[in-house]
Amino acid sequence: MTMKSGSLVAGLALGAMMALAPAAQAQQATELGTFNAWSAWSATDASGLICYISATPQSSEPAGANRDPIHFMIIHRKGMGTKNEVQTIIGYPFNTTDAKASATIDGKSYPMVTEGSAAWLASTGDEGGFVQAFKAGSKLTVKGTSQRGTNTTDSYSLSGATAAMNAIDAACK
Repeated sequence: MTMKSGSLVAGLALGAMMALAPAAQAQQATELGTFNAWSAWSATDASGLICYISATPQSSEPAGANRDPIHFMIIHRKGMGTKNEVQTIIGYPFNTTDAKASATIDGKSYPMVTEGSAAWLASTGDEGGFVQAFKAGSKLTVKGTSQRGTNTTDSYSLSGATAAMNAIDAACK
């Protein structure tokens, strides 16, 4: 990935993340490093330091579906005292009545709640276990249903996930 495309990914991910945090006024993200499939970033908003990892899927089904950029992130918001916020930007508005959103790591599924084109783990109590599985796993799969009824599946490699998480853990102590 070139620095230009890396900056584009950071901007898209940070823009998506900030769009969902209305009070946040973020500055430009700083790349902490790229670790195989995952990149680590830091930025500052009105509440303080934010650190996050981001990746785009290795594959998406159905192929050729019309979608905006797709990202999966895990976010630490130091100023708010939160860690391990699991979020995905799916690239389309979710079905508002039955999004069927989930994130699965090596066969263990975690239900997600949706709003617009974003989804988070349904239970914040699952975040710690999700991150442990994320660091130990090899494949992440995100599924959802668009408001048009299209079922999508995005597959992510977890290669580099532990190193990326370690980078944001260190940056947002």
